[in-house]
Amino acid sequence: MEELQHIIPHAQNKSKVHLSVTLAVAVSLVLIMAGIWNAYKTGLIAEENIKASLQLQRLSDSIRFHQESMTGAIEFALTTGEAHWHTSYETSLLNLQDVMHATDMTLANNIVKKIQLEQGKVIEIERKIFSLVTNKHQDKAFSLFASDQYQEIKIEQEQDALTLRASLDRKAKDIIVTLKSRLDRTTIALAIQIVIIVAIWLYIITIVRRWQIHQSKHSEELTRLAHYDALTGIGNRALFHLRLETAFQQSRRDGKAVALVLLDIDHFKDINDNLGHDVGDSLLIKVAEELQKTCRESDTVVRLGGDEFAIIATNIDKKRDCAILGNKILSIFEHPLSIQKHEIKTGTSIGLAFFPDDADTADELLRKADMALYEAKRNGRAIFKFFDKAIEIAARNKAQMQTDLQIALDKGQFTIHYQPIVDIAENIIIGVESLIRWEHPEKGNISPDEFIPIAEESRQIVQIGEWVLRTACQQQVDWERKNIASINMAVNLSAVQFNQRGLLPQVEKIMQETGIREDQLTVEITESTLMETGGDVIAKLHALKSLGLKLAIDDFGTGYSSLAYLKRFPIHHLKIDREFVKDLPENTQDIAIARSIIKMAHELQIKVVAEGIESQAQLRFLKDASCNFGQGFHFGKPMPAAQFEEWLGHYNQQNISNVRSIR
Repeated sequence: MEELQHIIPHAQNKSKVHLSVTLAVAVSLVLIMAGIWNAYKTGLIAEENIKASLQLQRLSDSIRFHQESMTGAIEFALTTGEAHWHTSYETSLLNLQDVMHATDMTLANNIVKKIQLEQGKVIEIERKIFSLVTNKHQDKAFSLFASDQYQEIKIEQEQDALTLRASLDRKAKDIIVTLKSRLDRTTIALAIQIVIIVAIWLYIITIVRRWQIHQSKHSEELTRLAHYDALTGIGNRALFHLRLETAFQQSRRDGKAVALVLLDIDHFKDINDNLGHDVGDSLLIKVAEELQKTCRESDTVVRLGGDEFAIIATNIDKKRDCAILGNKILSIFEHPLSIQKHEIKTGTSIGLAFFPDDADTADELLRKADMALYEAKRNGRAIFKFFDKAIEIAARNKAQMQTDLQIALDKGQFTIHYQPIVDIAENIIIGVESLIRWEHPEKGNISPDEFIPIAEESRQIVQIGEWVLRTACQQQVDWERKNIASINMAVNLSAVQFNQRGLLPQVEKIMQETGIREDQLTVEITESTLMETGGDVIAKLHALKSLGLKLAIDDFGTGYSSLAYLKRFPIHHLKIDREFVKDLPENTQDIAIARSIIKMAHELQIKVVAEGIESQAQLRFLKDASCNFGQGFHFGKPMPAAQFEEWLGHYNQQNISNVRSIR
């Protein structure tokens, strides 16, 4: 979620930048197209105005030229007396009339109409002059030309012509001024558009630069998230591999070793379950801080996941240096850690492996350190172990045994032996404990102490335990059908089985399928299992009891301080561990412990079974102490079903007693 909160704003900023750039491009294109269109229209208008101005100028020049030509033709005709000037006059007159018509079309000025109106009078007089010249009446022609009437009309016409030409010139100038004004406005508009475009792109450049800075910071944040643990702030698995490879390269250059220190927190799941994940997280943070204080600045502390930490230590000359580091780490857990008003007493186990002595790749080195860590746990925890060949051999043997266990399940190599449980007071058989045996086809008989821990670690014990429970229940039913004995069947549950979610329906299903009577099945659970199991142990025990079976605590006295819980457990039997029986009745401490357990159990209405009885003296003491039941080699060793049947018949004949079920 936290990473998502970093990524979403980045995506939003990126979207804003894209939108801003898109808008800037769109606005810039609109402004550029508007500028081009404006310039294009201005060009068209300029072209039209220039043409109009030139046309007006030509009209003005034409009027002046044709008027001068007409006047010149009259003067030349009067001076020379030659009639052919009349033709020039008429030609100029036609041209002048065309020009005046064009001027009227262009200018729509009253002066043109006035000139055209008075021109008829002038033309009439001037044609009379040419007629007199043609008829050789030069004097009359000259008199007419010099008359006041003609001169006044002519002067007025010339003035009108000057006024017209001035209007044409002024109109031409106005067009040029208008054009210049239009060009100025267009220039200003283009300049404004350029300024706007520049401003827009300066703004876009600013936004892009800010986005680039933000992207750089975001990239750094993503790199941090990718290489550092979000909870503790130290490196994570990705950084671990990077730093380890760098350490390998440095080691190859300087010839010094690299140490990999692997550790985890003991019973961390219980801390999470009992105190909550907030406390668990705070514990992880505290441990990470303490590890960083313990290590050198050149060392890399990482959290590989869960409660597992690793330290990469470089420039190692001797393994003794890492032993010092191991002791420092162990000292972190010597005293309870104060976490959110809780004083948490926990510990750690440490495994160490070295490059290049133990491995030459990161995965191999991690595997070797993990082997050493497992060995430290197997040897009692709160210690550190260096990897060595013996550990590797043990790990290979464990892996091979896991494979062999699966083969044993598939091929039916397991068998069950049954050890009798005797009512001490009446000396009769009231039950048996079912004990698994493994006859390996090549290795022979393998002790449960050797393969059960491995089966529990690999969780193969779940499948094995189900088989044992089903087989034992079926055997009890078969004995009853044969009328051999009606005795209670005790079956052990491992911690892994007890903690699995499907335990209750599994047990109920097996009881129903085999048909065993409810009161003929006892489930034995070790004291340490009950103390270490997370969640509501009491609720789980009551759920099992609701099936009608009996519950027994096995190895009582070897676990944690459980007396406070005992009165709350729905228990039928306590089994005193053989450790407290073997030295009876000589050891005074064992005498006190045994008597205390028996007395306490009886006061809680719980019956007691003593394990490991091997002598008559032990049996006599336990009988005097009012112990209910006994089990051990003194009565009989664990036996296969057929052998137990023979043994039971012989035992009953010896004691001349009937077998009865447990009460």
